[in-house]
Amino acid sequence: MHEGTIAHRAGVVVSTLVALLMIADGLVGLLQPQLLASDMLSDGWGSATLFPVALLALVSGVSYAVPRTAVLGAILITGFVGGALAAHLRVTQEVILPEIINVALGVGAWGGLWLRDSRLRALLPLR
Repeated sequence: MHEGTIAHRAGVVVSTLVALLMIADGLVGLLQPQLLASDMLSDGWGSATLFPVALLALVSGVSYAVPRTAVLGAILITGFVGGALAAHLRVTQEVILPEIINVALGVGAWGGLWLRDSRLRALLPLR
């Protein structure tokens, strides 16, 4: 796909949204931890885990936003949302909005990257 194609542009849009959501999540956790503290506690995590989790979200989003480290960022986002999904499901034992958002972020990270990077499409072709 040429960089000017609709699919490439769609990949850029999806990737931008994923990066912004991850960066925003990390910044909220670092700058306004009280907004997320009750959610962390309800999932069984102490307040001491909020800083490293927020930092991981921020680092994941920033590394995904930088083209040279986008694949690493996608791997980190996948791990981050997978862990969040597991933590939520352990407590709720049902699929609710946070689980849907986590799955969408993971799919969006790889889908956006696949749409905008021909090397990834060559590695993982749709057949």
